[in-house]
Amino acid sequence: MVTDIKPRLTKSAKRLPDHINKRAPMLGGLVALLLLGSAFMQSQLDPDVRKLHQGEGSISTASGGLNNEFLLLPLLGFREAAAGLLWVRCDEFFHSGDYDAILPLVRLITILDPHAENVYITGAWHLSYNFTDSSERSDKRYIAPALALLQQGIDNNMSIPDIKFEMGWQNYDKVKDFPAAERAFKLAIAGPKGDETGIPDSDDFPYAAPLKTLHTLAHTYEKEGRIPEALAEWKLAMKRSEEVMAANRGKKKPEDYGIKQLNAAEHHNYEETLQRYHDRYLAESSTIKHDAKVNPSPLPAVLAPPPGSSDQTPRPWDVAMKTQIDLVRPKVFKVSGEFNAADGSRVDLSIADWDEKVHKVAASQTTFEVDFDQTILIDSISVRKNKFSREIDMSKDPKMYGFKQDFYRIVLSFNARTTSPHVHDRFGWSGEGLTDSNAAHIFINRNPLLLGTKMIENKDADGAVWDGVTAPWNQSTQSIRQVRVTYKVTKAQIENRKPITDADIIPNEQ
Repeated sequence: MVTDIKPRLTKSAKRLPDHINKRAPMLGGLVALLLLGSAFMQSQLDPDVRKLHQGEGSISTASGGLNNEFLLLPLLGFREAAAGLLWVRCDEFFHSGDYDAILPLVRLITILDPHAENVYITGAWHLSYNFTDSSERSDKRYIAPALALLQQGIDNNMSIPDIKFEMGWQNYDKVKDFPAAERAFKLAIAGPKGDETGIPDSDDFPYAAPLKTLHTLAHTYEKEGRIPEALAEWKLAMKRSEEVMAANRGKKKPEDYGIKQLNAAEHHNYEETLQRYHDRYLAESSTIKHDAKVNPSPLPAVLAPPPGSSDQTPRPWDVAMKTQIDLVRPKVFKVSGEFNAADGSRVDLSIADWDEKVHKVAASQTTFEVDFDQTILIDSISVRKNKFSREIDMSKDPKMYGFKQDFYRIVLSFNARTTSPHVHDRFGWSGEGLTDSNAAHIFINRNPLLLGTKMIENKDADGAVWDGVTAPWNQSTQSIRQVRVTYKVTKAQIENRKPITDADIIPNEQ
């Protein structure tokens, strides 16, 4: 017979001694008090805890797209660890070309860890620059989510200037929205307190942003045609770099040759900008001589007649733009023409839906959508010996160029604000020396956000001409003078079932 040796507990059995059972309520109360005290002390020891967790999304929101192996970490409170692993995974997707997976993954990472500054910066860089077609043209549809990602990064990390600088740089370099670039650079310089002071003991102290931010802001003012502000910013940069060098000498630190080179570049850029102003806008005087290589005429360069011309009447330069668009085969364009300007000039090209609207994404959205139905290509074509020509193949990338609309806008244009310095020498910063014998090609951009400084008397600006000394000059009235040719074409023409002719050119919307 087998005896059941499993211990049995009767109803009368006691698990704990009586003296412990009697003390249990009191001990439970003490534990509760200790927990409350601990929570109070933690709030006092870590007063910035709310700031630390600012921008974090809920676990349920973030975990919706996580695989099982990643789900456990955020649920256990290891959000940053999960974000780090996902960022590694995101990089793998980029190098394998699986771009569609990157955008939602970046959103999950920033929800889990809203203070991962490199994710905002590198993620936005991938979106704006590295998603390309077969000809290495970036996909403009991803610019809106890239800017939204950077804005969210700024909102969650006001003390970090690098994200603000990246926002400024993308608006400056990729979008060509110079007012937006100006705002972002100023925000970086102002710092989290708005007083241009940085974090003590950091490399950029006592200034909120590195000196390069001041340099890029000065270049931004140039792109806006606001040269007095650019000169003032170069002077401010010189002052600050000299203060840094003096502080290092006071602390008996070794000479910082990097800062010394920055200071030399600031002096050079200031003097060069001032010389260009004299060459382009002033008649030659006894005090300021023009650079003969830039402007051999005693007249301002923007009004100088062509070299060797018998007619010395001051006048702008006629670019005499001519354009032609042919379809080599469906969705493959040959864009060519003439443009009477120096080699190195570039004619801008845009092919987009006729009803194209600026796609915007709010930084507060939990997902950053891309308008995949949109077709938009932006490129530029170099001018050589007064001619330009390029084949644009949009047939190889049907996912990027779907052509899902009935009508399209093709624009060929030239904007003096975005051209190179040697072309500026003839046309000026805002195109004051630019004209076209076909008056229908002239486009005056009077957007109040884009007004520059009136440098010379002309009909595209109001008020007084800059006195050449006062900086900054708190008047912006100079419109941009551009050349623009706009076509309205049909899907049948895009598919090469009907030619594109001059009859498809429409008047510029002034």
